[in-house]
Formats: sequence, structure tokens, C-alpha cells
Amino acid sequence: MASNVFISFRYKDGIQYKEELSKLFDRYEDTVDYSEDEDRSKMSEETIRKYLYNKLKRSSVTIILVTPLAVNHQMDWLGRYDDWMYDEIRYSLEERENNRTNGLVAVYTPEAKRMLFDSYGSGVVIQNVNNLFRRNMMNIKRENKKDYSSLFFDEDYDSYCSLVDYCSFTQNPGRYIDIALKKEI
Repeated sequence: MASNVFISFRYKDGIQYKEELSKLFDRYEDTVDYSEDEDRSKMSEETIRKYLYNKLKRSSVTIILVTPLAVNHQMDWLGRYDDWMYDEIRYSLEERENNRTNGLVAVYTPEAKRMLFDSYGSGVVIQNVNNLFRRNMMNIKRENKKDYSSLFFDEDYDSYCSLVDYCSFTQNPGRYIDIALKKEI
């Protein structure tokens, strides 16, 4: 299935992973990478916003690269979000004129794993981090649930935003992108 992806990442500790994913997507004829690839730090926020939103508008899946610095969104001193990743994810989830809702896949790096998961008895619990991917994990419409008559949870389909480890994602990115496309609102 052809897809246009956008990788949302924190430059400081995610650029290497982002470049690896971009090279991976370059090998697939049916995947177009609309991610940011230039340093725009010297431009105004409004110019950057328009540029990024235009790229996001052309994408159908947003890959959220969760590194240690990207686990929690940054906030200003008044407690308001002051974070490009927050804006990119929010915009990916908004449906408006000329912009449909993107599918989401949160891909966490090995360094971020310990910040996302806690052991609880014999199981594992996802920590409640301050990130839009976490708020949209269990946000799935009943009719989109894999088996809505069941109490069981399907980790691929019963969450609007799948949370996938980096190694698994890079071994089969098409699988996770296709699943995200099926869950688009």
C-alpha cells in the first residue's frame, strides 16, 4: 500500500534514528518520506509552522520517534506546550480543510524504553507520560476494534496509536504503516 510518512522527532537525540528511518523508507518504492530535512532554527516560528504543516498535510502516517528527550513534551513556564513535536502530532490528529487525520505509530528507541515501561507483578505497564501519543493509544472507536465483542486487547489494532520498539519497526516498517493506515479516522 502506497503511503506518505512524516517522522516527528526531537533533533537533539533523534536525528540519527530519523536519518536511519529515512534511508530505510528510501528503499521502498511505495513510501514517500515528507519529514523535515533542513535546519530551520533561524526562521520565524510562523514560517516553520507553515512549512511543517504543508509537509504534514501531504502525509498519511506520522511516525513519532520517541527518544529520551521526546518522551515528555516541553512546556513553557506557564505550563503551556512549547514543543514542535506536540504541534506536529496535534496537527496530524486534526481533521480540517485539506488535512485529514493521519494514522500514528510511536516508535521508541532502546534508550527510551526504561522511561516508558514499568514492571508490575508479572506484567508490564506503560507509564503515563506527557505526550500525545500516550493519550491516543487507547483512543479507538468501538467499530474499529479488532473484535469489539471481546474483552481482549489486540496490541496492533485496538489502539489508535501503536507503540512499537525501534528494532521491530525497522524489520518490517510496511506492516506498522499499513496497520496505521487502516486505523485512520
